[in-house]
Amino acid sequence: MFKYFPTNYMLSSAVLLSITAGGQLGQIDRQLAPLREAEADPEAWTKAWDEAGTLQVEFAERDLSLGYGRSASERFLRAVNYYLTGERQTAPGPAKSNSYQLALEAFGKAVENMPRPPERVEIDSPDGILPGWLIPARGVQGRAPVVIFYNGFDVTKELLYCIIREEFADRGVSCLVVDAPGTGEPLRLRGVASRPDYEVPTTAIVDYLTTRSDIDPARIGLLGISLGGYYAPRGAAFEHRIKACAAWGGVWDYGELWQHRWETRSKTTPVPFWQLPWVMGTETMEQAVERVKAFALAEALPHLTQPFLIVHGADDSMIPLSHAEKAIEAAGSSDKQLVVYDGVDGGAEHCCMDDSDPARQLIADWFAQRL
Repeated sequence: MFKYFPTNYMLSSAVLLSITAGGQLGQIDRQLAPLREAEADPEAWTKAWDEAGTLQVEFAERDLSLGYGRSASERFLRAVNYYLTGERQTAPGPAKSNSYQLALEAFGKAVENMPRPPERVEIDSPDGILPGWLIPARGVQGRAPVVIFYNGFDVTKELLYCIIREEFADRGVSCLVVDAPGTGEPLRLRGVASRPDYEVPTTAIVDYLTTRSDIDPARIGLLGISLGGYYAPRGAAFEHRIKACAAWGGVWDYGELWQHRWETRSKTTPVPFWQLPWVMGTETMEQAVERVKAFALAEALPHLTQPFLIVHGADDSMIPLSHAEKAIEAAGSSDKQLVVYDGVDGGAEHCCMDDSDPARQLIADWFAQRL
């Protein structure tokens, strides 16, 4: 794996995620280079990424003044990427809220200037409104298939949009990137923690999609990235209106992973340890480690009988390959496949972020074939 910070896996993985979502290494290096030797403290980290985002907003506004709307939209999206990359590593508080709000504002401006903008949707659920962006299929007359795309542990629907863009749409499949419990707006703006029974939000989202005249209710897929590799299979296992499911990063027992991380004070976590109590809705790390034990798939996966794909990196430092192997073995589907990238044919790190495009293309093709 390319380590921008040679001795800091966490921060280096953040840089890779930014690049996966369209970040430009030259722009990133311009802001982060002073931090490489000093091993950035949290305040300096947040400041550097906020400055990177704000610079892109300024350039976007300049492009708009010249009538270059599409160029401006791309600049605004890159600002979203940079604001949210810094925000992921920033503890809850005013600085985190500021970065997040700046990202939402930049995304709104990007959408205003897109030639094919996504549609903001708000879905009623037992956890309150679940907001999302629906990216419409291209070239489809009538009802189109759709893939619901779930966040992982520490990203948002806006960053998911930057990662997937129109890969599904170009294949005639709509895509709904959505903030469900424990992620994005529900967590950041309303304090809605995650839940192990992700079939609950999944059912609410499917209920909504079946009301739309542009969506085929018989062709709904479900994809999750990172911790979404738990959320999506769990949702599909108990909501069989989902017709195909994929995990971009396999998960077997998320509680076991966090128990080990906490006991060893692991250096290969995506964000600092404060993130787990925040997402789990607990006061202490010990309470969070106890609560996350429910996030395991052994009992759920035999109920997953739809087509099932897991894409995993051979050298994943966050979630060992053995978790993906156990998950695919336990799944009840007769059409199931584990694709492992080894670093030559695709990224070998967590969610293939060190070379993500082969995974992104394969996942989109797999869904297009099955839906």
